[in-house]
Amino acid sequence: QCSLTLTSRRKAPSTNPFAPDTHSAGLNCARDPETAKEMDVAHPKEVTRLSPDILELMETFNVSEACFLPPPLSIQLVLQLTWLDIGVFATLTAMTVLTIAIYLENTCYLMDKVKCPIKRKTLMWNSAAPTVIAITSCLGLWVPRAIMFVDMVAAIYFGVGFYLMLLIIVQGYGGEEAMLQHVATHTIRISTGPCCCCCPCIPHIHLTRQKYKIFVLGAFQVAFLRPALFLLGLVLWTNGLYDPDDWSYTSIFLWLNLFLGVSTILGLWPVNILFRHSKVLMADQKLTCKFALFQAILILSSLQNSIIGTLAGAGHIGCAPPYSARTRGQQMNNQLLIIEMFFVGVLTQISYRKRDDQPGYRPVGEVQQVGRECEQPAIANQQADHSSVSHI
Repeated sequence: QCSLTLTSRRKAPSTNPFAPDTHSAGLNCARDPETAKEMDVAHPKEVTRLSPDILELMETFNVSEACFLPPPLSIQLVLQLTWLDIGVFATLTAMTVLTIAIYLENTCYLMDKVKCPIKRKTLMWNSAAPTVIAITSCLGLWVPRAIMFVDMVAAIYFGVGFYLMLLIIVQGYGGEEAMLQHVATHTIRISTGPCCCCCPCIPHIHLTRQKYKIFVLGAFQVAFLRPALFLLGLVLWTNGLYDPDDWSYTSIFLWLNLFLGVSTILGLWPVNILFRHSKVLMADQKLTCKFALFQAILILSSLQNSIIGTLAGAGHIGCAPPYSARTRGQQMNNQLLIIEMFFVGVLTQISYRKRDDQPGYRPVGEVQQVGRECEQPAIANQQADHSSVSHI
């Protein structure tokens, strides 16, 4: 009836000044979604159409409509929170703020106690990983529809952490030249995890400059490929081809994640090789604690999310309005990450809190000079021993 009235008015517009306006009639008719679609009038309420099979399932098993809807908007989430939910959200937000405060205090300490600017920047950037993950998890908690994007930001930052962890080990020696000079007379065992832990028969190698560049490339490829693949995923997501809910063998999401998993394993291998060789030498720098926290963040941010997502997809995590099963699993993961990153941030502050006056970089000439200075006392001691023996 409304569309007929509008059609008649388009054909024979009324000359009566007191007649109702066509635009006002159009706005009144826009309350009907079908009419609004025909008239190209924006409908203020979000309308989600469900298939007849899903509607029959909802009526048969008395399932809420929220189990089949996308994540709620932030304003919808806030209006539906109970007092218990508000208390949980406030507590988790306060823990995120405390994590940020702990990181800022640790940053001030590093700026004051670490003399080498190169080593200071590396330590500051690497120690920020739990803080960044806590912030992104808190944003995903309050803005459920942005969970995919904030998870990408956290994964990209932690991908850079692979390269930063390698730099921490190298700078602990005093730079690339100092490290190569130290390992020139040693062999390095490469039969370590996660690639070759089951192959103890692999011979040890001498770390040359060319092999060291391969190690750096292996750690750097994670920092490069993660942003590139996530950017590709966003482009495909806008075209409807990147679906985190699709785990079939034809899913682009599945194959990109498998490629990211292989890249992560290959990036962790060279870092683990250098750590195994250097952990005893750098015991005073708490290298073991730093690497253990690095592995803990890797497991909590990657493996935990995959496990909860698999459980939600298999139906072991039920939907609870206003969350669907998948959204509820993502919210559970964000809540756990905020709590876990708070404790990891406290342990990170303890591990990185150490006065360091050693340089993180030395030129080639200075390294050779230090080597000659270290050799001269040894030669003098040998000469003194020979003279004392001959005197006796």
